[in-house]
Amino acid sequence: MNANSINSISEFLLHAGTEYIVFDMGRRLTALDNQAFLDIENGSTVAPFPRQQHAWFGIVFWNKNSSNQHYIWFIKLPLDEQGLVVAASRNHFLQIIVDALGQSISDDSEAANTLPDNPYSFVPAQSLLAQFNALVRAKLNQPISASAQHVIAYVKAPQVADWQTIPLQAIADVVIRLDSMENAQEVQGSVLRNFSLFAEPFQRAFMEMAEVANVPAPLNQCMLSVLDGDEISLAALRGLSCETKNDTIYTQLVSHFEAKKLNRLDILSVIAARHFQQMDEKLLLLFFEAVAEVDNQENYNGDVFRGFFSDLVQVPQLRELVLGILRTPERSDLLASAIGTLFSQTKG
Repeated sequence: MNANSINSISEFLLHAGTEYIVFDMGRRLTALDNQAFLDIENGSTVAPFPRQQHAWFGIVFWNKNSSNQHYIWFIKLPLDEQGLVVAASRNHFLQIIVDALGQSISDDSEAANTLPDNPYSFVPAQSLLAQFNALVRAKLNQPISASAQHVIAYVKAPQVADWQTIPLQAIADVVIRLDSMENAQEVQGSVLRNFSLFAEPFQRAFMEMAEVANVPAPLNQCMLSVLDGDEISLAALRGLSCETKNDTIYTQLVSHFEAKKLNRLDILSVIAARHFQQMDEKLLLLFFEAVAEVDNQENYNGDVFRGFFSDLVQVPQLRELVLGILRTPERSDLLASAIGTLFSQTKG
């Protein structure tokens, strides 16, 4: 296999005799069909969920003829100002893997799972990796992990079962299949009935894993009740992430912004990453007002504001709204000052 004859990562995987599935791992973890991935990596369409000026992917592949062994690549590809994958970087990654592997991935070589050092690979955080593994198993119709039974036992009887030996992966496996596993209705009922009785670390992990799952509406209400507590729960904020506009979540975010309850860098980071789907002109203005306040109070000298602006302006559905913030007459003096600093830094 010659790098000059291969024009895309998709083509490389096909020529190597593999089947593969791709997940976007940017702003939320979601499956991509193979044509969508090809269009993104070829730069014919923008990356739908960019993060930090990159498109992030998890690629699972296997030899379709002779093996049950699955291999995983986690790669991030830089984006240009329009949100398109930089072709030169994609081609550089191709050159690296062709030089290192040739056709070895079609021979079930472990080398396929251990790419040489390169600037495009990344290691997901523990929680994201657990979510990814759970989604892959469900997507490939693999059986749920044996330790998932310990999770089910705990949610049914949190007063007597031990949560401390339950691995995060098992929690992810259960949450991802909460609407499809055997006895799903019974398990859901136990979760809703006993949610407030869960040990705080278990409850927090459960909510974090829910951010990429189709959870029943009553569970969203449980997480909303946690979010509405005296202190904002990052886990609840993550768990309430959803793919479409949700009026209840939107209203809560607006209310909390107006009450200055979200003016913290870690909270703003979760909102930008997980709740961009909720943003309209009003919520986006409240968001950037909060960012400007945090930047000013913590003496970041415009770095935080510039970071959030650069990140969100590349989200296709938000680009025009984010640019509109630059000229809105409704902005505060503090936000106007932050925008002025942004312009001066850009010119410099």
